[in-house]
Amino acid sequence: MKNETARSLCLRLWYGGAGGLMGVFLAVRLRAFLVQAWTMTLPLGLVLLLAPALALLGVLLAPVVERHLKAMAFGGRRWSWWIYILCLAVCVAGRKLVLDEAIQGGGLWLPSWLELLTLVGGGVLLGVFTLHLLFAVWEGLPALGRWFAGLQRRDWLTLLVLWLLVNVAVFAYATGSQTICSWDSAIYWRSTYTLAETFRDQGFLAALRQIYDSIFTTDYNDTIGVLCVPFALLFGPSRRVYLMSIGNFCLFPLLALMWAYARTRRKPGLWLGVAAMLALPSLFYTSVTGFVDIAGAGVCTFALILCLREGGKGRFSRFLLIGVLCALAVVLRRWYAFFALAFLLALVLEGVAFRRSPTGILGYLCGFAFPLLFFLQTFVSKRLLADYAAQYAAYDLGLGVDFRMLFRYYGIWLLLCALALGVWLLLGKRDRSRAAVLLVEPLLCFYIFTRIQTHGQQHLLLYVPALACLLIIAFDRLADHGRLGALAVAAAVVPTCLSPAIPRTQGTIIQDYPLFMPLPTFSYAPPVREGAWDLVELIRRLDEFGAEGKKVGVLASSFTLNSSALRNAEDSLNAGRVSDVDRSYLIELPAVDSRDGFSSALYECDILAVADPIQLHLGEENQQVVYAPADCLLNGEAIAGAYERLDETFVLEHDGITVYFFEKVREPTAEEMGELADRILAVHPDMYVYRG
Repeated sequence: MKNETARSLCLRLWYGGAGGLMGVFLAVRLRAFLVQAWTMTLPLGLVLLLAPALALLGVLLAPVVERHLKAMAFGGRRWSWWIYILCLAVCVAGRKLVLDEAIQGGGLWLPSWLELLTLVGGGVLLGVFTLHLLFAVWEGLPALGRWFAGLQRRDWLTLLVLWLLVNVAVFAYATGSQTICSWDSAIYWRSTYTLAETFRDQGFLAALRQIYDSIFTTDYNDTIGVLCVPFALLFGPSRRVYLMSIGNFCLFPLLALMWAYARTRRKPGLWLGVAAMLALPSLFYTSVTGFVDIAGAGVCTFALILCLREGGKGRFSRFLLIGVLCALAVVLRRWYAFFALAFLLALVLEGVAFRRSPTGILGYLCGFAFPLLFFLQTFVSKRLLADYAAQYAAYDLGLGVDFRMLFRYYGIWLLLCALALGVWLLLGKRDRSRAAVLLVEPLLCFYIFTRIQTHGQQHLLLYVPALACLLIIAFDRLADHGRLGALAVAAAVVPTCLSPAIPRTQGTIIQDYPLFMPLPTFSYAPPVREGAWDLVELIRRLDEFGAEGKKVGVLASSFTLNSSALRNAEDSLNAGRVSDVDRSYLIELPAVDSRDGFSSALYECDILAVADPIQLHLGEENQQVVYAPADCLLNGEAIAGAYERLDETFVLEHDGITVYFFEKVREPTAEEMGELADRILAVHPDMYVYRG
C-alpha cells in the first residue's frame, strides 16, 4: 500500500514538473507570438502563470495522462526515455531555431535561467509530440504492409506504364512548346536552379539553410523546388528539364496515389483510377505549365484518403498524422492553409451531423498546429496571418473570374456531375459521412478563398483532393450497377478528357473567356507564341546596355511584355545566351500598387525601357507605379526632363508594341519627382511615394 502511495505521489510530481516546464515554454512563445502577429503586448509575468496552471493540471490529471500516453504514445516503454533525451538535446543544440528566431521581434529579453527552463520545456513538449507521431506511424504500418504485400506483378507494371506515359507526355509537350514563361509559371523554375547552384557550390547545409530561410521571406519558398534539384544538377537549366522534374516528382506521385486509392476500393482498380485521372486533365496541364504547387495537392490528397478510412480505435493518431500532412502542405505553399481550414470545418460539421467523437478533431488540431508553431512560429505570425486581402486587393477581380477559372480548367459539366454524384452518395448509407466531407470541404474552401483573393490557375489545385476522392468513390459505386453505371462514368469522363484535345487558340486574359464553359477550354497542344523570338532579341539588346555598365528598368507589366518574361525568354525557347553579362543590371521595378508600392529604384536606372501602348495587366487604377512614370516619359512630363529618348526603338511587330529607350542624363529634381508623386497620390492618397 505504501509503495503504491509513493508511486502515485512520484507520478503526480513528475507530471506536475513536466507540465510546469511545458507551461514556461508555451508562455514565452505565446508572449512573442501575440506581439509578432497582432502587436499585442502582455506582461511576461502574467503569461507565465501558464506554468503553475499546467503544473497543477499535471498533478491532478496524472493517472489520466499516464493512461493516455500508454495508449497513444508508447508511454512506459524504456526506450521512449531516449526520445525525450534526444528532443532535449535537439532543443539545446538548436537554440537559435527553437528560441532565438522564434521570439524574434517579440520584444522579449530573457534571463539565462528562464532561457534554460524554456528550452527544457520545449524539449519535453517536442518529446511528447514525437512519441505521438511515431505511434501514429507505427499504428498505420500494418495496414500499409498488407497493402503492399497484396500488390501483384500487374500492379507494378501498371505503375511502370503510368510513369512512362507521364514522361513521354511531358517530354512531348515541353519539346513542342514555343512560348515565353513568366511570373508564377517561372518563379519556381528560376528558384529551383538557384537552389541547385547552392547545393553544387556551397554544399548541403547551405542549401538547407536557404530552404528554411525562404519559408519566412517569400510566398514562393524553395521547399517544393528541392524536389526538382536532382534533375537541375544533372541536366541543366532548360525549361524542358524543369518540366520533366515536375512530371516525375510532383505529377506522377499524385497520379500513383489516385491509382492506389482506387485499388483499395476495387481490385485491380486500373479502370477506376484511369477514369478519375482522365476526369481531371487539368492536372497534366497544370504540371506542364510549370506549377510545382501540384506537389502540395498530392500531400493534401493523401491526408484526405487517410481521413476517408473506416473508423477505428486509432482515430486520434490517424488524425494527428493527417494534421501533420496538412501542415506540410501549408509550408510547401502557404495558400494550402485554405484547404486545411476548410478541412477542419468540414470535420467539425461531419462530427456534429454524425455524432462523432471529438478525438479526431483534437488529433488534427494537434498535428496541424504543433509543427507550424514549434518550428515556424514567425512564418505563422508574419506570413500566414498577413493581411492578404489588402495586399492582393488589386487581384480581387470578382466572382466572375473565380467561376471562369473553375469552368476553364474543370468544366461546368464535370463539376455538375461531381455535385450530383456527391448528393447521390449522401442519400445512401454506405458512404454518407465520406460524401458529406467531400462535398462540404471544397465548398467551404471556395467560400473562404474568395473572401481573400481571386483564384489563379495554381489555386484550383485546392479542389483536386476532394474531387479525385469523390469521383473514385462514386465511380466505384456506379460500377455496381453494371452497364448503366459504366455509361454514367463514361458520360462524365469522356467529354471532359477529350475537350482539351480540340485545337483552339488560348488567350492569356481570363476575363476574355465566356462565363459559360461546359467543358475545359485549355489545350493539350504545346503552346506556340507568335512573336516570341522578338522578346529574345529585346533582352539581348538590353544585355548590351548591361555590358556597358548601365542599370536598366522595364516599365511594362502585361501578359505580353514584362521583366519576368524577358529574363526567361531564352531559356523558355531553349535558346542559348549570346552574352555572359550578369543580369543583375536589370532592376526589378514595382508592378502592382497594393502589393509593391512605389520604389525609388526607378531613379537608380540609367536606362528605362517604356512600351507604347503602355503595358498593364490590372488596369491604370491598380498599376500607377507603372503607368504614371511611363506616361510621363512618353509625353514629356514630370521626370521626363531628366531623361533623353534615344533615337533607337525596338518594335514587337506581332504584338503591335514599340519599346522606347530613355537614358538618364541627370538626376530628377525634387520638383519633378514631386509631380510624379502627385499623379500617383491622386489615385492612391495613402501610398508612400519617394519625393527625393
